[in-house]
Amino acid sequence: MTIFAGFASAVVALGNGNGNGNASAGSGEAAPRPQSTVRYPIRFDDAPPPRIAQPRPTVSYPVRFPEAEGSR
Repeated sequence: MTIFAGFASAVVALGNGNGNGNASAGSGEAAPRPQSTVRYPIRFDDAPPPRIAQPRPTVSYPVRFPEAEGSR
């Protein structure tokens, strides 16, 4: 028996051919729907606040920028 014939016979033996995949619902019955267990909004109240990374200079000498008007 060739590999293809063996694979085809295994597919026929394992599947019933209707492609439904719903074995629990009878004919005319509606299948039960899963209920959602998630609650929105998702919060992490006990989580520490995110750390803000301080900028690192890319040069070894200080770069001075002029103050803009109306700045803090």
